Amino acid sequence: MNAPSRPRRRHAPAMGACLLAAALTLTACGGGASDRSSDASRGGGPSMKTDPGAFPVTVKTAFGSATVTSAPKRVVALGWSDQDAALALGVKPVAIVKTEEGFKNGVGPWAESALGGSRPEVLDTTDGYPVEKIAALHPDLILAVQSGITASDYAKLSQIAPTVAYLSGRKPYGTPWQEQTDLIGKVLGRRKEADQAVANVEKGLKRDAAKYPSLNGKSFVYAFPQPANGRVVLYTDDRTKVLEKVGLTIDPVVAKAAKMNSFANSLSMEHLDELTSDALLVWYNTPQDQKRLESDAVFKKLPAVRRKAYVAVDRTLAQASGAPSVLSVPWEMDKLLPPLAQALK
Repeated sequence: MNAPSRPRRRHAPAMGACLLAAALTLTACGGGASDRSSDASRGGGPSMKTDPGAFPVTVKTAFGSATVTSAPKRVVALGWSDQDAALALGVKPVAIVKTEEGFKNGVGPWAESALGGSRPEVLDTTDGYPVEKIAALHPDLILAVQSGITASDYAKLSQIAPTVAYLSGRKPYGTPWQEQTDLIGKVLGRRKEADQAVANVEKGLKRDAAKYPSLNGKSFVYAFPQPANGRVVLYTDDRTKVLEKVGLTIDPVVAKAAKMNSFANSLSMEHLDELTSDALLVWYNTPQDQKRLESDAVFKKLPAVRRKAYVAVDRTLAQASGAPSVLSVPWEMDKLLPPLAQALK
């Protein structure tokens, strides 16, 4: 197996430029409605108050320390899902990065209610961070936790406002959603609320595991085909770790490869038959890629495909899973688990 490097695009972490824009497709029958009652139960119930004695606060990140002296009022969120953590804590950024063409007001459906009537500027970072535009927004805090920020980027951005990058030891785009929420909660002066938000989502995942016992111990693969080089990427990042929380287990072939690369590895199409997992999730860069893989004779014979436990992930769900956050994780589970659990009975 080869170990592909992590995508370095500045936006759309899960999808690339032109992912299939179809609805979530599962070859098994659909499931029931969610029992998650409110956004508060998902993310902790945002308030408008900061923790007593929260400021000043200093955090040391991969590229330097950021000191926030008072509650930020103008926050720019440059991480793929940093806006979700801020919104879950009651803070509405003045600007966010573009992650998906179809997102209303720049955020996923899981964050729309938290956004309310706010309309943040949506920054296109395909060609890098637009430093001049960011400066013109007069931010008092820049969040770049779940980002690909470099030392050079940090040097420029930190001249504008305190900039919070990912922590030392983390890779670009490699911060777990729990750590992301905690770090952002700290610099927003809402650490206690962030802790509660994370705890609520973790409890929700435990409830999901209990609600869908057919998932327990079943193996799965989360993949992405690359027709141009005849390979299939096999993920072992946060998108798979979330699914493991509800009882699923990584396919042994992928688990073995994960020892070489913690983000993703790839498998030659010639060895596609090695994927004997109970369930299979795949996102596609184009409709043509989907048609090509689904028409492959070996693919059709995979156990997950034969038992109708194959999921073609649409671009919205791919964004939710590829950049998991305290808001997107519950939304993803509500969409994915009921039909998947039904297929694995």
